[in-house]
Amino acid sequence: MAEKQTNTWPKKITVDKRIVRILSGSTYANFPSAIKELITNSYDADAENVLININLSKEIIEMRDDGKGMNEEDFAFYLRIAGKSRKKKAYTEKKRRIIGQFGVGFLSVLPFCEKYIIETTRKGSSEVLHATISSYEYFSDDYQTLDVDEIPIPGGIRNNPEITNDQYTRIRLVGFSKLTSSFFKGKFKLKNLRNTKYNFEPIELLRWELSEYLPLRYDVTKGETASRLDQLFSDHSPIPFNVIFNNETLYRNIHADSILELSPEYESVGDIVFKYHISTNYNPIHPKEARYLMMRNLNVGVGDRTTFGLGMDGKVYGKLAHITGEVNIVEGLNELINVSRDKFNFSPDYEQLKDFLRGKLSWWANELDRIQSIQKTITNLENTTHVSDIENLKVDKINKEIESLESRGFHVKVEKDLNSENEFDNDLSRKLSIKIDKENREVVLNRVPDQFSKTITVRGKNIKLRSESWDFRGSSYPAIRKDGDITIINESYPLFQNNKQFDTFLKLHLLLTDYLDNHIININTYTSFCNDLLSTFENQ
Repeated sequence: MAEKQTNTWPKKITVDKRIVRILSGSTYANFPSAIKELITNSYDADAENVLININLSKEIIEMRDDGKGMNEEDFAFYLRIAGKSRKKKAYTEKKRRIIGQFGVGFLSVLPFCEKYIIETTRKGSSEVLHATISSYEYFSDDYQTLDVDEIPIPGGIRNNPEITNDQYTRIRLVGFSKLTSSFFKGKFKLKNLRNTKYNFEPIELLRWELSEYLPLRYDVTKGETASRLDQLFSDHSPIPFNVIFNNETLYRNIHADSILELSPEYESVGDIVFKYHISTNYNPIHPKEARYLMMRNLNVGVGDRTTFGLGMDGKVYGKLAHITGEVNIVEGLNELINVSRDKFNFSPDYEQLKDFLRGKLSWWANELDRIQSIQKTITNLENTTHVSDIENLKVDKINKEIESLESRGFHVKVEKDLNSENEFDNDLSRKLSIKIDKENREVVLNRVPDQFSKTITVRGKNIKLRSESWDFRGSSYPAIRKDGDITIINESYPLFQNNKQFDTFLKLHLLLTDYLDNHIININTYTSFCNDLLSTFENQ
């Protein structure tokens, strides 16, 4: 008996609506990221201005741009999930580098609103396309078996001859989902943590996130740092891109005012072409999420800031928290960015780039630690109440520390004494004053530091100290001796090798020397007491 055949061809591939949950709900983990994706769509549409207004009481978020808009054919492609252009383009009509490539941008906001309402028109056309996407139906548990193409999208085309010279796209997100309501009620706040963006007020958090990730310019009115950074990253678009958030123009965030390193030209690692800057405030960067390096692809932020695993080997880099910066990739990684736009997929070139940037972070973290150490040393040299160790008494110590700062790009200048007829007052009797201006990378002295001597105050007397080395055994002055108005400290004296107790032992011996000078004790008592101190404490 012949097998009966039924003609059921052609078949068609359908997509279950749960794919929307995968591409929107699980891909875009938070509300600010979803809004960012819509704005980058405007960027790719050659918009120069994007207006964002949020009405919390009416639960409406409106975005309007002056980009090229869409016709009916464009809109059908816009609704195609993960659709890619039939002609692969790297640039827009106005020569912007195209950011989007996955065709899931509008899906990012569906979990956050009940209705997604769009209207758009192209220049030279009197037709305004409008549609309403019911976000709720894509996420309702009542109809999980429905295919995406079974959910209707009401809309149409209306004619308006008055708008033929206009082009725009206007999107309204109407009705907040539970996720959005939770965001604006501040349920994300972390009360037990300080200095985190998650303790910002919701609107401020959204504003901060957009300023952090969007391809915005820096506010050049804010000073030299903003101007230098804007110049570094200004070639990302030949036309301006302005985002107005609740009537306020957004600018790129600046988290530190002192630029440590800036690449004036594009650099390359393999096929990857990039620019970068590394900056600091010489203090921990706040909020915490602004620390480390932001990776930007075509000037759009990708994922959280990162150290690329620096310190995972157990080595501590204490000053990493003082570092912030950005890396803008212009070639080589656009095809490797993942669909969630929060990281790059593996490539040998990218691993080399990460290694390069790890090296930069490591070097600067160590440099900041060294600069702080130098500053601490200089502060100790100026301190008249405490001496931390014997090293601070060496004649050339201060000069070496200043030279070390000069080698790190600090400019050294000597202030003119207004009470002196000379250009610089080099009177060595003046107390040396040293100011380290880390932000302007300057070391300011009130006089030249030649023949510097550390001064300490004991019993109301200012005592100038220096160090030398001599054999303390059998000496009448095993620990300290005088040379005019300078008190010389013996570097070889065992009790002065104890940095932890150095200040205590030093002051004790200075008191003994003062007693000797004032004939309260004689030389035999002095020498005997020094030897007894040494035998008592030498091995402790």
